[in-house]
Amino acid sequence: MFGKLLKYEFKSLGKWYLSLYAITGLLSLVIGFWVQTIAYRSEHNARFLENGPAFAESLLLGFTIFAFAIIIIGLLISTFFLVVSRFYKNIYGRQGYLTMTLPVNSHQLILSKLVAALIWYFIASLVILLSGFIIAGISLSQQMPSMADFVNEAWTQFIFLISLYFLDGILFFFSIFINTVLGILLSYFAISLGQLFKDHRVLLAVAFYVGLNFVLGIIQTMTSITSTVNYEEVMVPIRQNPVLLVLNILMALGFYFGTHFIMTKKLNLQ
Repeated sequence: MFGKLLKYEFKSLGKWYLSLYAITGLLSLVIGFWVQTIAYRSEHNARFLENGPAFAESLLLGFTIFAFAIIIIGLLISTFFLVVSRFYKNIYGRQGYLTMTLPVNSHQLILSKLVAALIWYFIASLVILLSGFIIAGISLSQQMPSMADFVNEAWTQFIFLISLYFLDGILFFFSIFINTVLGILLSYFAISLGQLFKDHRVLLAVAFYVGLNFVLGIIQTMTSITSTVNYEEVMVPIRQNPVLLVLNILMALGFYFGTHFIMTKKLNLQ
């Protein structure tokens, strides 16, 4: 049943995200080839090199880049709001009456939405990263020999750093994963707290979310300050604070079980 819940999550949001991904990829290709064309004309046309592209072309290129930036930002923001919106509507909205009749428990409901949210965040980050590589790769294709040397050197340095700081690298990505899970579960818990009240549930959920984020930020900052950090740790930026990492895990568990408690013991559907 857990698999069916995940399938439903992807089916309901798949078309929306696929459209955003397609637009992002298309604009990446357009910008990449456009910049490549400008670079080629600059190298082979002295007049173009002196005067640059026409005003209309510059304006249109600037608008395209701006639209691309808006889409990238919108992709991240929409991912958050759609994930949060689906949790609220499916659990505490009108759809909650149908959701709660499904032959699944609260743990399966929360985990299915959490896993789906993590996958969407991962895909969104991957699309943004690939878009940057597409633009850079196409734009710099005229300098492929030097680009190849740069990539080889960068890869060599990357392998060296991985071998030198392998454990730190694993902890770094694990910390990113925990922070993402923490953020999602915090939003679920804030929504759950908001539905405890009869009126203004959405507004109260937002207020709880902002307040919890503020308190969590203070706790994390104080933990970072009071934790012992030696000179070697300062010289390795990716090295994680183990105390802060454990704290984030405990906070994530607290938000998870807090959400589960409200869903099972304090559920108040309208």
